[in-house]
Amino acid sequence: MLLISRIIIKEWFKNYIGAVVVLFLLISTADLINGFLQGKDVPRVLLEYSLKMPDLMSKMLGICCLVATLFSFNKLKAHAELISILAAGFSFTHIYALVAGCSLFVVGLQFLNLGYLEPYANKIKRQEIQKSRLNEGKYLTRSSLDGGKFWYKSQGYFASFAYFDREKKSLKDFEIYFFSEQNTSVKIIRSSAAIFAGDQHWQLKDAIEYTNLDSSAFPMEQVRGNLTLKLGEGPEDFGEFEADLTTLNFFKLRQFIGKLSKTGINIGEYQVILWNKVFLSLACLVFALLPLSTIFNPNRRSSSFGLNVVITLLTTVVFWVLYSSSVAFGNSGKLPPLVATGLVPSVFMLYVVWTFLKNRKLSI
Repeated sequence: MLLISRIIIKEWFKNYIGAVVVLFLLISTADLINGFLQGKDVPRVLLEYSLKMPDLMSKMLGICCLVATLFSFNKLKAHAELISILAAGFSFTHIYALVAGCSLFVVGLQFLNLGYLEPYANKIKRQEIQKSRLNEGKYLTRSSLDGGKFWYKSQGYFASFAYFDREKKSLKDFEIYFFSEQNTSVKIIRSSAAIFAGDQHWQLKDAIEYTNLDSSAFPMEQVRGNLTLKLGEGPEDFGEFEADLTTLNFFKLRQFIGKLSKTGINIGEYQVILWNKVFLSLACLVFALLPLSTIFNPNRRSSSFGLNVVITLLTTVVFWVLYSSSVAFGNSGKLPPLVATGLVPSVFMLYVVWTFLKNRKLSI
């Protein structure tokens, strides 16, 4: 039995590596040619290509699991090896367990890719490509998250906020630090919230102003209540700042979401980002098990390989369409984050279990 297990594992990984190489070359060729056709120089094309790879790999790893299972067992079936394996007493359950074990290795790779490589690529992307690097006048620096707050520098001031509510166009725990041309601190305003009032004006709630900071006298504190302030940034800019969340690895993102949850604000959209990394990793397991229903017809004459390929690929397309739609509903708040990211993989996993139990019962 150990020898048979080795044969199945070797065949699966051989087809998996082959699928990864072929898809990698196809995607790389298309992406590089597209970059050169746009007239970009070689370093820029290679940089953008490298930064896209984690996202492309997140889609590719799952599909390669599906291809590996489909082709490896078709080869065993074509050489009548699958019939011999089953006749030797090797159970369908054991085959499912072996493929699941192989795919768990890919699940781990996918988690490392989504949880660490993709955030790192996003961090480099924001440093090298984003408009903050192209427009030095407005966005001189843009830091990562520290202490649960966003920090940025604009013309004449620093500012920070804990959270940006896109629907209400408001900033939670907004603080702004004004400085002079001599780079000395002039004034600080702290508020519980800042609400967009139109034309780059923001209404600050419960504002407290600290002045006289650049003199030898003691600073003055004044409670201003509701205060209208004109900023150089609009709601779309703060939405851009929020994208820094994508530069956090899985555990730092989870920690940051935990801090935000204590403020009582809506963290659904952030939880979708977090759970998306988990369920896209587990989707590799689902993709690997989906084509295994074909082993219940071990005779190569009893099933069409071409038909199995078409059905399996159509199932993959349906998966991604449904999953993307579900995540979109989660981002809009129409579905809870866990449901939005976990519903479709769970349904497909239940389909895998159902087909296994049904065919296993018929084959006994």
